[in-house]
Amino acid sequence: MESVVRLVLTHRRLIAALLAGLAVWSAITAVTHSPGTREVVVAARDLDSGVAVTRSDLEVRRVPHAAVPAGVTAIGDVPGRALAGPMRAGEVFTDRRVVDPHDLGANRVLAVVEVSAATGELLRAGDSVDLVAVDEDGAGATVAEAVEVVTVSTDPERDAAVIGVAAAPRIATSVARAAMTSRLAAVVVPRS
Repeated sequence: MESVVRLVLTHRRLIAALLAGLAVWSAITAVTHSPGTREVVVAARDLDSGVAVTRSDLEVRRVPHAAVPAGVTAIGDVPGRALAGPMRAGEVFTDRRVVDPHDLGANRVLAVVEVSAATGELLRAGDSVDLVAVDEDGAGATVAEAVEVVTVSTDPERDAAVIGVAAAPRIATSVARAAMTSRLAAVVVPRS
């Protein structure tokens, strides 16, 4: 044990220099080491809700694996689909951000409904709503129950919002008929 102590005391400056060098090397490695990354498709610019996405709206970026959300889409799966809600430049496209109005699942079609802009501002894709037809006398009748909101597009100049809901074909037809004769209101319902 004495020989080890003597060795350390004799070469303490050399050992201190080696440890300092190791610390500097570790710090530089930690700062410059890049984590594993993955390519994702992001919005090239701010995009409005309900618009059909084109290739010029897309950009590919590399992000750390930890920042990749679930459900990312491939670049070939995005063009032609509609945005479920507005997107900021740099946001990652996922399966919940874009929808294909022609492929909403088994026995579901897209019904497009106009509601007040205030209602549209509160709705988000994925919300479940009841659609109520309100006539001129103020009487209301439910025409669709617990349908899923797929797209929301607000037009502040018209004080209106256009929402797309996924519904069974029979329900979508009832909604279209009601929209011709009544004003429609959307009531958010909890998902079961």
